[in-house]
Amino acid sequence: MTALVGLPKPRWRLRDPYAHQNGIANFPPIVATVLAARGITTRAQADLFYKPHLAPDYDPLELPGMHEAITRVRQAIEGNETIALYGDFDVDGVTSVAVLYEGLKPLGADCINYIPDRFAEGYGLNLGAVKKLREMGADLLVTADCGISSVIEVAYANQLGLDVIILDHHTVPDELPAAVAAVNPKRPDSPYPFDELAAVGVAYRFLDVLYEAMHRAFDHSAFVDLAALGTVVDVAPLFDENRRIVTEGLAQMQKGLRWGLDALAKVSGTAPERFSAETLGFAIGPRMNAAGRLAHANIALDLMLARDPLTARNLAEQLDHLNRQRQAQTEEAFALAEEKLGTSDDPLIMVWAEGLSPGIVGLVASRLAERRNRPAIVLSKGPEESRASARSVPGFDIVSAIRKEKHLLERHGGHRAAAGFTVRNEHLETLRDRLINTASEQLGWEPARRLIEVDAEARLAGLTGTEVKGLMRFEPCGQGNRKPVLLARGVQLKDAKPVGSAQDHLRLMVKDGPITWRGIAFRQAEAELDGQVDIVFSLQRDWRGDGVELEVLDIAPAFEQRPLESS
Repeated sequence: MTALVGLPKPRWRLRDPYAHQNGIANFPPIVATVLAARGITTRAQADLFYKPHLAPDYDPLELPGMHEAITRVRQAIEGNETIALYGDFDVDGVTSVAVLYEGLKPLGADCINYIPDRFAEGYGLNLGAVKKLREMGADLLVTADCGISSVIEVAYANQLGLDVIILDHHTVPDELPAAVAAVNPKRPDSPYPFDELAAVGVAYRFLDVLYEAMHRAFDHSAFVDLAALGTVVDVAPLFDENRRIVTEGLAQMQKGLRWGLDALAKVSGTAPERFSAETLGFAIGPRMNAAGRLAHANIALDLMLARDPLTARNLAEQLDHLNRQRQAQTEEAFALAEEKLGTSDDPLIMVWAEGLSPGIVGLVASRLAERRNRPAIVLSKGPEESRASARSVPGFDIVSAIRKEKHLLERHGGHRAAAGFTVRNEHLETLRDRLINTASEQLGWEPARRLIEVDAEARLAGLTGTEVKGLMRFEPCGQGNRKPVLLARGVQLKDAKPVGSAQDHLRLMVKDGPITWRGIAFRQAEAELDGQVDIVFSLQRDWRGDGVELEVLDIAPAFEQRPLESS
């Protein structure tokens, strides 16, 4: 991996300088401090955090459009109409369609599953697919994880006599499509208390209401594993209702896996009892997403719906092979992007090249945004149009910046942190200049150094077994509920060696007092090291599954005395 000259060192900042004073009495000190840093300062709050099933259950009928959606789907089922289930080609879209299909079939629904081809059709609802589904006999089209921006496509469906229901969670545009119902927790008129459901979470709550409306018992355990999978892999924030969904989903997986997940567990070398949010995000999710990135997402959908172990095994092996190809292509594309960018210090990265697979540009954008700490857009340049994937950094709403330039775009959509668009090649230079100007207005021409929020400073030698257990109980961790982050100063670095296919990670051994810890520092093979170091770290289960190791988020020589800032 090429070193990036002048890459600024991350800042360390204490999340809450007074957390140690506000911790819950009689809790292990470090656990109490970390909880207080996250705003949890009473036993009642801690009970809800550790036991999310105790939280009140929201009424899904408060989601705008839900009543109309239920009414129309009941009509379709009772009238023997054909329902087309149309999902995005990522894991959230795939699991949404799988949940809807498995939930609607027992109610007597006649369903057609449809996921667009990333390469031939692109993201979201498209006119050709609408026409095809109508010709296949569909009377009702239910979109999942897409559709909220599809004004033209929904109007076309209506012209063909095809009703549309939208189940989505993406940013809501100024004009809603003329659908029978647009169920989206991000709608400005939504009274629903939680607006961060993934699309599969919306589909899951939709089924809950539908079953109640049809006087049928709803077996949450049959769907919550898929709801958890889509929620984690789509990087939805893991607090409030999402924490409940993921906690219950992981508990269900640990009891037993559906055939598709069992096959993926085997090819990834993961025991079911070790399933965690991290497993879903880094072992299961990438393999499923590889289908839509390099081939067709139907492979992942068929796997989730597999009814026997042989079929599941064959599909899982296909996904594992595609994932290896995806990894190799991503590394090549990332190196090419870095070469094109050189030492550019623009506040927003926008880079394009011919021959890049549209399926991996999002992964490259994510790597660039993380490495250079600025919004990144990577485009696969075609003969006339280019397809883009964008990833942002905290404090910059990438989808709003893109939407400002919609007059230059063919299509666009996404979230504050991730978005995509299609642009004609003659507009590329103009679009880049305008987006860079927007970023400079909001971020300045000198983007802030990457900031690592630290929950508490602690001696490695002072961590007790009770505190380690308490910190590990913060799971499920991910977006919106990061693993507890600690700073340990002056630890002895006993060993450090590069590992990984690109030799860009560090396998570490550190010692503090009588205790020696194993650790891994991802993408930090170029870190400056010394005999004594300060480390910012989280705890994780080690790869062998028989203990706990350090995930080192940043490392610095102790003599540098990098400050721990107060917010």
